[in-house]
Amino acid sequence: MRGRAYRALDRHPVIGDSVLAALVVAFSLSALYGETGHPSGGELVFSFVLAAPLVARRRWPVGVFALVMALSALQLAFVDRFLGSNLAALIALYTLVAYAARPVAAAGFAVALAGAPLYAWHFDEISGEGVAVTAAIYALHLVLAAALGDRRHAKFVERDQRAALAAADERARIARELHDVVAHALSVIVAQADGGRYGAAADPQLATDALTTIARTGRDAQAEMRRTLGLLDGSAGPGLAQLPQLAERTSAAGLTVALEDRGTPRPLPPERELALYRVAQEALTNVLRHAGPGAAARVRLDWAGDRLTLVVRDDGAGRAAGDGRGRGRGLSGMRARIEPQGGTLTAGPADDGGFEVRATVPLRATR
Repeated sequence: MRGRAYRALDRHPVIGDSVLAALVVAFSLSALYGETGHPSGGELVFSFVLAAPLVARRRWPVGVFALVMALSALQLAFVDRFLGSNLAALIALYTLVAYAARPVAAAGFAVALAGAPLYAWHFDEISGEGVAVTAAIYALHLVLAAALGDRRHAKFVERDQRAALAAADERARIARELHDVVAHALSVIVAQADGGRYGAAADPQLATDALTTIARTGRDAQAEMRRTLGLLDGSAGPGLAQLPQLAERTSAAGLTVALEDRGTPRPLPPERELALYRVAQEALTNVLRHAGPGAAARVRLDWAGDRLTLVVRDDGAGRAAGDGRGRGRGLSGMRARIEPQGGTLTAGPADDGGFEVRATVPLRATR
């Protein structure tokens, strides 16, 4: 409830600032009538005019500060009493330091400090200890107001930095998604085009089948790119339920892919499913590129305890195991997906001459 109220005031700052100005006026008038019961005309006027600019303090912090300082100086010619509405100077300084650029805030703070001795000389009755003590009291209040404003400014800067980092992370995430979609689709298309070209002379039907697969792969890639771009609006992306379609597309490109499920499947957060799907997609794309002709791969899901493990393993037919698939951007990209989900990823040559990628994530949410 309080958070909604704060957000509403942030969207409509004039409302909150008008209430603040009214409170300053009420405080000033109550102090005046409580002390004497008969305030002068100048005291009444300045009780209002010093607080009035605060209505626009967040919209025009520099202008409001300058106006409050000018009115405070003018007050010395007409009023011999320190008013409750002189709090407007502290509020205006706080706002200036919180919202204005650092050089402007520093200049404003210097101006306010320079006026402290003059105010102390004019209103030294506030402490009863002389001008020096009164000036010190004024300066202390100004320092506290500026310190609070600087703290508020630091929070604004931190918020903006977090927003910029979040935007950069989102752009990188979408770029990874698009890279995986395009890389996998192009690998399938290239494999089909090569196979169709070599086999067309002996069997024209092979070329027809290859073109059919290329067209289907292109349409699937378009659909997946639309889903990926939909992530910007919070739409769901592909998950473990799409692994059979992934295996089918990869098999159509000439790589035999088998799926295996061990254990009892359980619900998994969508972002975790997407991360595992992309790891499987990248791993199968690497098999297409590197494992050689006649290779086969197996995609296995192990639901055990509180963790899910995805294993993508090929038999390495036609290519030596140490082919370097564990190095480069592909592996780092897979780790960049799994580790933020609280998981781990390993990759390397298998004992039987193939290559294995293993990604493990917790089933429950991580903090």
